[in-house]
Amino acid sequence: MIKIVFALFFVGCLGSSGQSVGQFYTTNSCTCDQLSYESDCTKMGPQCIWDGSSCSTQECNLITVASACAANLKCMWTTDPQGGSSCKTFTFCSQLTGATQVACLQVSANCPFTDGTKCGSSNQLHSCSHFTASQYCEGYISYDGICMWRDATGCSLASECAPLNLAECNSAKYGCKYSNNVCSQLLCSDYTTQQTCTFVMQTITKGEYQLCSWDSTAGKCSMAQNYGGLGQGNCYATTLGTARWVSTSAGGECLSCYAQTLFVFIIALFLIMI
Repeated sequence: MIKIVFALFFVGCLGSSGQSVGQFYTTNSCTCDQLSYESDCTKMGPQCIWDGSSCSTQECNLITVASACAANLKCMWTTDPQGGSSCKTFTFCSQLTGATQVACLQVSANCPFTDGTKCGSSNQLHSCSHFTASQYCEGYISYDGICMWRDATGCSLASECAPLNLAECNSAKYGCKYSNNVCSQLLCSDYTTQQTCTFVMQTITKGEYQLCSWDSTAGKCSMAQNYGGLGQGNCYATTLGTARWVSTSAGGECLSCYAQTLFVFIIALFLIMI
């Protein structure tokens, strides 16, 4: 159970290719060069650099923070035979070592798989049904999402809130809520203040989110139909770095990035925790 509580923080690992109005997907994270404002560029951390007029990707060899290096899909954090560590241009996952999935993700967001020694890419991930023992199943990050173990049914995908216990439910932040001894889907209408009315996770196995909108007249939070309620100050942050503010003749608008950056959000969430 402890492993799945830990892993459910990473539920934004893979997202859908399409997007509906009012929704955003964490795999569509913005790249550095898509950000037009210094405030957004600096929020990306050391993997982006602002030169005074534009945002660009920092060269791997200039990144000195392991977390920023690992989160940059162009880079990987390596250790040389002498024990020194540095950020280098990414080549192959097989060049990296890690006994666990988390250990591999700590050196490259490209490499969520491990055979117990060497890291591997996402196409090497097992499905939940592959596992026949709880110690291998519980909390495993499969291509489809997080695996969970139940003695009666074996290893399966944690695809809904209902089967989750209290600890697991509380770990699926923005996706599930626990009330009256039952775990259920969190809805925009569950938020009771304007400050908390931001977004909800629609599917806990993938980084699919629904924006929420606050109705000041009614004093209620509901599903947002578009990005219209977001401005320059909160466009990037409220969409978890998947949209950016773009200047227009009318003043500007919040637009999706559609970068399709695999596993960036999963490593970002982990690095926030440590």
